[in-house]
This record gives sequence, C-alpha cells and structure tokens, in this order.
Amino acid sequence: MITTATHMLTNEKGFVLVVALLMLAIVTVIGIAATQTSDTEMQIAANERLRVDDFYDAEGGLIDVSERSTTWLSDSFLTAGEDLAAYTGAVDFASDGSNDSTIEIRCVKSSAAPVPGLSVTANDLPVSSHINPPPAGSGYSVKYFEVRRYGITSTSTSGNTRLQLGVWKLFNKF
Repeated sequence: MITTATHMLTNEKGFVLVVALLMLAIVTVIGIAATQTSDTEMQIAANERLRVDDFYDAEGGLIDVSERSTTWLSDSFLTAGEDLAAYTGAVDFASDGSNDSTIEIRCVKSSAAPVPGLSVTANDLPVSSHINPPPAGSGYSVKYFEVRRYGITSTSTSGNTRLQLGVWKLFNKF
C-alpha cells in the first residue's frame, strides 16, 4: 500500500499521545517552578526569623541592663569620671546558660573622644553634656538634684544587630 501525503496529514493516530506528553511536560515544569519558589520562600522565612531573634536578643539586653542599673552603676563606674567610665558585660536574660547579648555602657559627654576599651559603635554617641538639671515638670529641684546621661549599646551574640539607648539617672547634688 502506498501512503500518500494527504493520507499522512489526515491520520490522527498517535495525536492523543503527543498531546498527553505535551501536557505532562507542562505540568512538570509548573511543579518544578512551584518547588523552587517554595524553597526560596522557606529560606526567606528562615533568614527573617534569624534577624528577628537577633533584634530581640539585643533589645532584651537593653531592657535587662536598664532595669538592673545596680549591675553597672557602681562606685568605680561613677568615680572614674565621664572620660573613662565604661562598663562591658554579657547578659543572659533567658537564664539558659548562654549569653544573649553583649552590653557596653559609657557616659554621654560633651567631647567626641572615645572611651578606652569600648567598641567603635559604643563610642559613636551624640555629643551632649553629661550633667544637666532635672527635666522641667519632673518635680525635682534644680537646687538639690542633677541628671547624668549614659549611653547603652547592646549587641546580639551573632553581632548582626546593635541597638543603642540613651538613659538618664537622677542624683542628689553633693
């Protein structure tokens, strides 16, 4: 039997197989793309989680050291003078035996000179006077009280997140 060109073009045998293979290829490509997108989203979520954990570790260190000022506001810190007063320490606010953040504290002072023993970040504070009168409306007399300003720098254990907080403490004038 001789096959003619028109007979071959009008022959539909095997057409369903070709369409099924084409559809299978398209579904496979869509599945692979969905898997890659899912993997990327999982990596993004994991990175976000690490960043949030670092932020909360640094913030927890700030809160912990702010609430427990007696750990750093010692006689030796106060008598060192604003150019040399420095405190460094680690905070384990989760009480799990591992440090959650590193703390550095220094006086806010009117010169930009760094305090020895502290990191560049901890020494990068705005210049302002260390001793000021109490805030207006605080109820404390300017005659008997003064405010001293301090800068607290908290660094997460990974070192990726650093937070700074300016605090002041009220003292009796001597």
